[in-house]
Amino acid sequence: MPRTVAPEEISPFTRRVKIGIAGALSGMALGMLDSYIVATALPSIAGDLGGPGSMTWIITSYALAIAASTQVWGKLSDQFDRKAMFLLSVAVFLTGSMLCGLAPTMGALIGFRALQGIGAGGLLVGAMTMVQVLVPPKESTRISSWTGLLLGLSLVGGPLVGGFLTDALSWRWIFYVNVPLGLLCLIGTVVGAQVPPKSAKARIDYGGTVLLVAAVVCLTLVTSWAGRRYAWNSPTILGLCAVAVAALTAFVFVERRCTEPLVPFRMFRTRNFALAQVLGFAFNATMVATVTFLPLYFQNARGVPPSLSGLLLIPMTAGMVAVMNGSSKYLRRTGRFRILPIIGSACVAVGMAGICFLGPDTDPLLASLVGLPLGAGLGCLIQNTILIIRLSVEPRDLGAALGMGSLTRTLGSGIGAALFGSLYVGALARGGAAPAAVTDGLHAVAAATLIVAVLSLAAAYFVREVPLTTRWPAEKIS
Repeated sequence: MPRTVAPEEISPFTRRVKIGIAGALSGMALGMLDSYIVATALPSIAGDLGGPGSMTWIITSYALAIAASTQVWGKLSDQFDRKAMFLLSVAVFLTGSMLCGLAPTMGALIGFRALQGIGAGGLLVGAMTMVQVLVPPKESTRISSWTGLLLGLSLVGGPLVGGFLTDALSWRWIFYVNVPLGLLCLIGTVVGAQVPPKSAKARIDYGGTVLLVAAVVCLTLVTSWAGRRYAWNSPTILGLCAVAVAALTAFVFVERRCTEPLVPFRMFRTRNFALAQVLGFAFNATMVATVTFLPLYFQNARGVPPSLSGLLLIPMTAGMVAVMNGSSKYLRRTGRFRILPIIGSACVAVGMAGICFLGPDTDPLLASLVGLPLGAGLGCLIQNTILIIRLSVEPRDLGAALGMGSLTRTLGSGIGAALFGSLYVGALARGGAAPAAVTDGLHAVAAATLIVAVLSLAAAYFVREVPLTTRWPAEKIS
């Protein structure tokens, strides 16, 4: 009689699973790349469609839709078929992309970008959920290193690809280019992703959904407008903040009485889950500070052309990918993860302290080396934040948990950009656009981000070590 093979003895990386992972990662690449590829084409879009005053809404509408839809997609994947929800998000994203490419007016493009953003919200959380279901926790760390590579390539390559397509063809091709990658995602997911369907009857939390979307939209608008379009103490910003607070208060009230809440508060009873939200917020706030204001320093203080300033982030990308690959091997060998976010937060603090020593005459190549500890720190934080979330919740809450983690990171980017942007603009207002003033602005951003890194270090210290299992979650092996 043949021996019964335990689930943990089965190699998770069969050919079919590899195809499914490739499909999920293709979807993740779609969402990441589109966040960086569009910005370089904005002048061309405004020149073609007109309405330069509405140009920033091309970015804002996309960000709003992602932030508003992420948690909803995550909860839907818990209640319905995960594979079907992911495929639906891909279809919505591709439909939005094609319509963006065909948009006849600026208003239509902004609306289609919102549709594309709704799909992107499902892409990002759906890809993470699919990967976490397809392979057991200990092996998912291997895929996290590939995620870091995708993020690095998107960060550096997105603006380059966007500029090339706009110059060689037209801005419309920055949307059409999503189609082949999206088709690869669809094929890989259909062929390779085997996810058990849900048997329980779904109950949709309509009230919680409306309230959370309202709160997130208001918060996203605050982070996009405050200190730029409107003053922080303007009636518009104060009104948006008041609506956000009221919506969040009502949301908590509704969720505590809901049978199947959009955000199951039971997740926050686990200390590691709550701390992971702090780590995710800090990670994205640090990321936006680095990729936004360091290139501005290279361009405006050191005279580096915009087309080359992104290349000076390569040391950061290299550090991120190398550390994610090394930490992935460490996790699989030892099964221990707690030390990694501690090291990551410390490295971020070191990198930000290094930025404080950059001057208006520092050699750009030498200045780019501060990206090494920053990339190393971010590489430790990104994959372990997702891993901690996965290990902190029951399989039935996986989508909602990853959706909350994605929402927290999105808010980290938005709030970080708003606060750091105000510090930067304030320094320029005091000193003009001179290189010294640009450097002072960068120093102010670095000092603020250093505080965020210290808070991240404190949160990482209190994370509890839990077993890193080689078994699949219950829903995978049942």
